[in-house]
Amino acid sequence: MMPINIIDVNDETFEVEVVHYSAQMPVVVDMWAQWCIPCRVQSQTLAQIAQEANGEFRLARINVDEQTRLAERLKVTNLPAIKAFVDGRVVAEYVGILSEKNLRMFVDRIMPRAGSLLLFKGNSLMLLGEYDEAEEAIEQYVLQSHGEPDGLLAYARVMLYQGNGSAALELLEQFPISPQAETASALLPVARAFVDPELTKTVLDDPRESAFRNALRLAKRGKLLIALDGLLGILKKDKNYRDGQVKAVYLGLLEVMTDDHPDVRQYRSDLSTALF
Repeated sequence: MMPINIIDVNDETFEVEVVHYSAQMPVVVDMWAQWCIPCRVQSQTLAQIAQEANGEFRLARINVDEQTRLAERLKVTNLPAIKAFVDGRVVAEYVGILSEKNLRMFVDRIMPRAGSLLLFKGNSLMLLGEYDEAEEAIEQYVLQSHGEPDGLLAYARVMLYQGNGSAALELLEQFPISPQAETASALLPVARAFVDPELTKTVLDDPRESAFRNALRLAKRGKLLIALDGLLGILKKDKNYRDGQVKAVYLGLLEVMTDDHPDVRQYRSDLSTALF
């Protein structure tokens, strides 16, 4: 008998059994076909992991030959393929064969974390400017969650708040494929500017360049709002200065602060005014 947390779904049941159900617990969707030999191995391993999890996540299986409309809806172009749903949306996906170890890591990444309070604490401490304490809390969360993307993103932020561009860059350049990857990409221009040795030199004959480098120095000391003011002054005169690097750094600093910071909305509005 099939365990209750392993089900077969079709076009009619997908919305309820996967999308809506993922608000209660993570749902891993396994897309397979009888003719797909790698699918047989991977599906069997996934079923074993689901049984061992004892109801901590649901495994929903889709035979793409029988459910062609659903396969088209999910944009299945190759097999085997898996997608993970949490709170009604895809939070991770992979096309191809994964080893048992990597399958377990894939599932582990989407499991709810008991230590999520640590992440909330770390993010709150960042907003309060308590960067050492924030780093400690976020580091604990990253270790406990085995590299969950939200934790990695928070760790990159706290590194940038402290001017540690090297640590942030190493993490961001190897950031896992996830919904958080787009935000991680937005932080990259900041990390790269922080570690660029050329930008540490003083320039006296170009006011815009001098202002840019001074803004970076301020940002590396945690004075992000003053740095943003300096960058905004440059963008008001030349919105494409340094081939868009200044704008990218400005946007990256806003992502460092996050929309939870009370001043970020105004700085986004100021940027729109400067650009348009």
